[in-house]
Amino acid sequence: MRNSNTNNWRSTALVAGAILTAGVVTTTSTTDVHADNSQNNAQVSNDQVTYDQVRATADQQLAQLQSANDSKEAQQATANEQSNAADLAQTNAQIDQLKASHAALEQEQAGAIAQAQASTAASIEAQTSAANAEYQQQINTQQQNEATQRAANDQQYAQAVNQAAENQQAVADINAQYQKALSDAANTQTSQAQAAANNYNSAVAKENDTYQGKLSAQQATNAENIKNAEASLASATANANKPYEVATTNDVAVTGRVAKPQTDVKVPAYVTKYGIHLEVRGYNGAIPVSDYTYPEFANTYYGEYPDSAVITNKAAESTPHDISEMPLDFQPGLLSYDAKNDHSEKVSADGLTADQVQVLRALALSWENGFRNNVFQNYREFYNVVNKNDGFVNVAPVDLVSTDFTDNIANQVVANRTKYNIDNNSHTVISSGMPAEATYTSVINDATKNLKKNLTSEFNGKTVYTDVNENLTTMQAGTPTLLNYAINLYNSMQGMYYGELVNPTHIGGHAVNLLCAGVRTVGIGFQKLTDEMTAKNGSGVSDRKNPSYAVTFDHVGFNIDYDANLTKEVQNRNVWGTSTVDAQLNTIKTAQYHVNKVPGTKTVTPTATDVQKATASEQQKLADVKAQAQQSLDALASAHQASLNKLAQQYNDAKAQVKANYDVAVTKAASVRDAALKATGVVNLQAYKAQLDSAYQNLVKADQVAAQKLAADRDAKIANIKKVENVKLDAKINELVPSVDPQIKQLQDQHQAVIAHGDAVLAELKAENKAAYNKLAEQFNVQLAAIQRRENAKRANEVRLANNTVVLPSAVKVANDGNINTVAFPTASNPLQAETTGRVQTVSAPSIVKTATQTPIAVAPVITTVNHAAENTVKSNESSAPVVTQTTAVNGTQTSVASTAENKATKADNSEKSVVKADTVAKKQTPAKKSESSQKVDQSSMSIVALAATALLGTLGITYSSKKRHN
Repeated sequence: MRNSNTNNWRSTALVAGAILTAGVVTTTSTTDVHADNSQNNAQVSNDQVTYDQVRATADQQLAQLQSANDSKEAQQATANEQSNAADLAQTNAQIDQLKASHAALEQEQAGAIAQAQASTAASIEAQTSAANAEYQQQINTQQQNEATQRAANDQQYAQAVNQAAENQQAVADINAQYQKALSDAANTQTSQAQAAANNYNSAVAKENDTYQGKLSAQQATNAENIKNAEASLASATANANKPYEVATTNDVAVTGRVAKPQTDVKVPAYVTKYGIHLEVRGYNGAIPVSDYTYPEFANTYYGEYPDSAVITNKAAESTPHDISEMPLDFQPGLLSYDAKNDHSEKVSADGLTADQVQVLRALALSWENGFRNNVFQNYREFYNVVNKNDGFVNVAPVDLVSTDFTDNIANQVVANRTKYNIDNNSHTVISSGMPAEATYTSVINDATKNLKKNLTSEFNGKTVYTDVNENLTTMQAGTPTLLNYAINLYNSMQGMYYGELVNPTHIGGHAVNLLCAGVRTVGIGFQKLTDEMTAKNGSGVSDRKNPSYAVTFDHVGFNIDYDANLTKEVQNRNVWGTSTVDAQLNTIKTAQYHVNKVPGTKTVTPTATDVQKATASEQQKLADVKAQAQQSLDALASAHQASLNKLAQQYNDAKAQVKANYDVAVTKAASVRDAALKATGVVNLQAYKAQLDSAYQNLVKADQVAAQKLAADRDAKIANIKKVENVKLDAKINELVPSVDPQIKQLQDQHQAVIAHGDAVLAELKAENKAAYNKLAEQFNVQLAAIQRRENAKRANEVRLANNTVVLPSAVKVANDGNINTVAFPTASNPLQAETTGRVQTVSAPSIVKTATQTPIAVAPVITTVNHAAENTVKSNESSAPVVTQTTAVNGTQTSVASTAENKATKADNSEKSVVKADTVAKKQTPAKKSESSQKVDQSSMSIVALAATALLGTLGITYSSKKRHN
């Protein structure tokens, strides 16, 4: 059945409640003064008047005090300036007098000063001449010493030359002996070097012979090893190239049998004659098959009735033999059942097991998704008309899921229906005889409250709609097998969904519920019916031998502000639980299509790559043998080279020893020669001459250094002479004409002391004035704070709504904690700068501040006062009142279905889409100007609102369509 929206009465009640609530609000106009209406409803408190009066008095007295203080300070500053100017004139006159006296004395002593200066100059000249004469005498002495040393050197060298001529023959004999010793040493060196070379060449030849013998033997061994390794590789290569047999596995795709729905159902004569009454609005009579918009939907509605009553033909291709042959998609058409070829598991008299329920849940989920996707792809107009206001027109739906989350919902719904004895013709709603907390919407809301809360917070400022609905059908079986139940459920869902797609403007409630793109999950419950339920007239249960079930489809989802992108993003989040039907669906899918592995053999001709892999070991062995052969040769060569290096080192050591012996002999010969020459007294004339010259140059260099020091000493002496004489001159002049600078400095210091005294007097006066001003301001501050506290206490329960004042009830009294909130007065420099607004100022903790620069302090924020007569607004910082927002419930999508008393079909219920507002407080500024009509509350209008609300409540009721079952 398509049952009307069971929550319409809630929406109506909410609207009426909002109207009545609004009717009791008390409004008070702040001002209402116009040329054509002199009525004045403004209410000004006595505290307000007192506050304004005290504030005005404070401003006046503080301004007067400040003006007096400024006058006294200005007078003191003027007096200071006059005193400083007089003292400065006197000081400058005294300084000028001192300078004039000093200049006269200088003129008087001019002759004596000139005589002293001349005497000083003469003394400096005489002492400078004496210092220069002394310096020149020292330089002359140096030059005389250098000349004497040069003459002595020439005489000594001449004597050495004469002595050398006398000893010439003795020197010649000594040199001859020296040359013979050098020749003997050279001959000895040559013979020793030749012996060392002969020994080295002999040892090298012997080492070469030894190495060649070892090399030949190793090369023969290497050749034999390589030959054997190559033969082994050749044998392995030949074996690797031989064809061979291998075991194989072939992939063979296996397609299982899947029943195909039939659309040419043969209808019994009584159905053809009387027709089947559809519960589609506008089509309440017998609907012939030909009246359907789409021919393929023609017979699907008959699936609502028991197999024995309607489906009489048993087409083989539409008859599944096991659960694995049930179709997973959901094309239009019915399945037939053959009990003789039913290979599925049995269902006990106690009913379905938990595992069997999960199999049916998996199939039902797949069929619901198949219907949604097939309608979207091939019958788009139905899908779009359902979702035209939800943001999903031409937007594909997301597949439904069945999870542990939805299983819990479904199980709780079944438990509640069982507890309150709800039959298969009744939804899980209050009108069926159950309390509100047991309804399917209550179960869903409880399960999704945290998710809904999180989404509402996340999408603050957007509307989060809750999409929930329930479809209901009946499932029975003539044969107690899982397959019979599955076929019965399949056919029933065909009538419940495809059977309701008559045309784009008349769609049944079940189809509407399922096509709603906002839903994401479905909880599928199986309620076992009692005998009393199945025995009821109109239950639709034709065979009561086996258990029958009421099957509930509780759909849940959220639509984010009718935005398909946001909604699908939320739908695809991992927040909907873990699937509990994947294993069952995969088992059926595997049976319908899978790949088998078939064993076999084949002859393989090795490829070059295969041969390469097969002979890799032998190839590696050959490479190792060759590497070892080369390593052995390298080891022999290395040892041979080491021997040669050793012999070369020994030869080099021998040559070094020969050279060392020669050097010793040469050194000894030179020593003997030098001793003999020394005995004869003969010297080296060239060396002797160089020695004498060096001594002379050293004397010259020493004299130059000494001369530089003598010049420096002379210059320092002359500078000191000038300094001493000038000091004496300055003392003489100061004695003749004393300085007046100390007296001038004393006069200037006395003038600065006068200025400092005047500044101190002015600073003390300002401090006294400031203290007096602050004391008076504080007195007024305390008085104003007390008035303001009384005003705040009276207005604690008032709320400003535009130009109206609403008095709210409150059980809490405003306590006077004794704290005083001070009010900021205008600064002392400009008392009239602060703007008076005529309202008690609302400040948190103001204080009187007098800054050093006397900058005006901003006035505290006040509530806006609107003057409509002048049509202007005097504003400080406005305090806006919160806006009262009225929200009405939103109807469910299913409102187009009517039903008759004799209709017997699946039950559908569309829950309301609850509007979730973001948790924010809207703010609205007080308008600067409004029309006169908006400023007053029309009492007669309030009465009309109350009457309208009463009339609306009087019409409240619940409309339920008659029930029609699905089998």
